[in-house]
Amino acid sequence: MQQVFKQAIVGAALTLVSVSSVYAGGFVDVLNTGERTPGSVNNVLTDPFFLTGGIPSGWAQQASITTAVYSPINNSIQVGNFIDTVWIDATTNQLIIGSYFQLLPNYPTGNIHGGGGISEINSIVRTGFSDVDTISAAWYFAEGIYSGAEDGYRLRDPSRSGYVASYNATAAAAGAYLDLDKVAIRTDVSIGENNPNSGIYFLSVDASQYTYVFGSNAIGIIQGASTSEGGRVGQEIWLSGFRVAAVPEPSEYALMLIGLGMMGFVARRRKNKDLS
Repeated sequence: MQQVFKQAIVGAALTLVSVSSVYAGGFVDVLNTGERTPGSVNNVLTDPFFLTGGIPSGWAQQASITTAVYSPINNSIQVGNFIDTVWIDATTNQLIIGSYFQLLPNYPTGNIHGGGGISEINSIVRTGFSDVDTISAAWYFAEGIYSGAEDGYRLRDPSRSGYVASYNATAAAAGAYLDLDKVAIRTDVSIGENNPNSGIYFLSVDASQYTYVFGSNAIGIIQGASTSEGGRVGQEIWLSGFRVAAVPEPSEYALMLIGLGMMGFVARRRKNKDLS
């Protein structure tokens, strides 16, 4: 089921707090097969995706936008906040996009259908990566970065695919889920399970250009259906957000220049014919 959240972009629903620390690694390349990238564990001492040391001092923040997210069942109920942030790593010139979701307790427990319609977030899907060859993922705690945040649930098994409800490893290895435009990050944000917000999920790409896409096709927030957890219904909601902006390759620049030259040549011929 696909629903579209009512959303409101606000400047200070949550306040960004500046943190500087020594960079110690933590980025892992996401598989380009549609398979879930392995290695994520529930222990920051051994989790290869955990950004040890926090946000590096060499990251220069470019932009940050907070979106108030409203229920697909009752659009007068705010069910969460989504913060989208962009950095440039000055040491590598990598573009880094960070996703953070905070779930609010605005639904009656055990009454998901009649309340807010959202009780858990199981995946965050970002789009706009069709022209990106390599994507690396990492995460860090949201506490101390965004005001009001708790530590936050870890990043799990990122994949170059959309949301997959029933994952099959054999099908994934055969490329059944591959979608190079998307990156899906599994999570388990749930107030009932004492995980009211995600960590900050970072995606690093070899690019320096980005754009903010208004509408409903940049970021997907997915609640998976579950008969065992209170009859939770599936919800797939799309929000505005940052996307990587494609930069022409040198060969494309050359073709563009040739094209402009040809246009100029044709224009000159037409002008000369008109004068003769």
